[in-house]
Amino acid sequence: MSIAVRPLSPHDAEACDAVMRTLPDWFSYEPGLEDCAKAVRSQSGWVAVENDRVVGFATWAERTTATAEVTWMAVERERRNGGIGTLIVERLAEDLSNRGYKLALAITSAAEKEPSGHDSYAETRQFWLARGFEPLIELDIWETNIALLQVRPL
Repeated sequence: MSIAVRPLSPHDAEACDAVMRTLPDWFSYEPGLEDCAKAVRSQSGWVAVENDRVVGFATWAERTTATAEVTWMAVERERRNGGIGTLIVERLAEDLSNRGYKLALAITSAAEKEPSGHDSYAETRQFWLARGFEPLIELDIWETNIALLQVRPL
C-alpha cells in the first residue's frame, strides 16, 4: 500500500463527496451529506491519496482554543480496515498538536433512537477507541441517532 497523506485542497472536494457516497450504511442522511460537502470545501483537513486518487479524508474545525473537532472522516468502502483511516487520524492528531491544541474531539453514533437490531456504528466506535478517543458523553442532538462525544488528549 503506497498511501500518501497530504493537506486537503479545494480540488479534492468532489473526490471526498465520492468517498462519502461509497458508505451508505453510515452516510445516507442527505442533510448530513450536504454538511460534509460544505466541510470539504471550507474546512481544513487531510486526504489519503493512492496513485493520485483520494481514498479517504478527514476535516476539522476549532471548537475552543484548546480543542479541535474531527468534523468528518471517511475511507472508501472497499479500502476500509486497511490502515488508511489510522494514517489520516494520526497525521491529523500530529497537525492539531503542532498547532497547540490539547484535545481532539470526534462525534459518532452511540445508538439508534429506534433500534433496528443491527448496530452499524459498533465498528466505528471501536475504530475511534483504538486510536485513543475515549467516550465522554452521549447527547440527544440528532434526529435519528444518539450522538457519542469522544475525546483524545494530544
